[in-house]
Amino acid sequence: MTTCLVTDSNKLIPYQGENFFNNTIEANNQLIDNILLGICESNSQIARLFNYPELLVVDTNSKTSYTIIANALRAGINVLTPSLPHFSSEKIQELITIAQEIGVEFGFLPKYSLELPSTHTPIIIDSVRETINLTSTENLLQQIANDLIFLLSPIKSELRKVRVYWLPLYSHPVSTLKLIVDFNDNSLITYQIKNKKETSILKVVLTTEEYDKTFNIFEAQIKPESTKETVMQNVDYFINQRKMLYPAAMALKSKQIIEIIIKKIYS
Repeated sequence: MTTCLVTDSNKLIPYQGENFFNNTIEANNQLIDNILLGICESNSQIARLFNYPELLVVDTNSKTSYTIIANALRAGINVLTPSLPHFSSEKIQELITIAQEIGVEFGFLPKYSLELPSTHTPIIIDSVRETINLTSTENLLQQIANDLIFLLSPIKSELRKVRVYWLPLYSHPVSTLKLIVDFNDNSLITYQIKNKKETSILKVVLTTEEYDKTFNIFEAQIKPESTKETVMQNVDYFINQRKMLYPAAMALKSKQIIEIIIKKIYS
């Protein structure tokens, strides 16, 4: 399988040192400018620009990534990207629709990856994120969006209701926030994020009729070496399964929840 990476020069480190990709293109390239400026008009031109890959990883800034992804999908290329949390739910849905109409796969590339067990029964996930980086609303929402994609991965049902609780109630920035998200199949996610001075960690307890499992993900463990493993895991999964480990639909659900949070707290 042929693979291609498009990324900004300052984002190359997690991808270096391993032969993940047959072709690497930096985003400050005239060829990419041709896409952004609409000079490459045909799908065949787009595919040729990327050297006809079966899988394209797009890790560029949010101002350029949407256009690159949309054009690649229309050209019949499967796309994997970490950029989805930066898009609105409307933009993510637009990209998912393009992928479905063309018949290609479209997925999210996280900075860490821990495949939660898949189950057909209702699942209850209790989670707490302790972080030292709640310095702004943007940081808060970005952290929640990334965590939710991971937590949503074993749940196949649609959202039913989202409840949001936060402190302090009448001033910002928010120091503690709790979500209760339930689904049509009676699955449930509880998620709390709170400011801590010591360390950043995501604690997850997963419960089904068959088992209980506990996961702890320390932010200090997420280094370029582990990010490389995550990239390799997601690329290999697509090569072997011909589908995405984290489909874009998970990012869409996550963003829908984020937009509910914004509406409840900040409107």
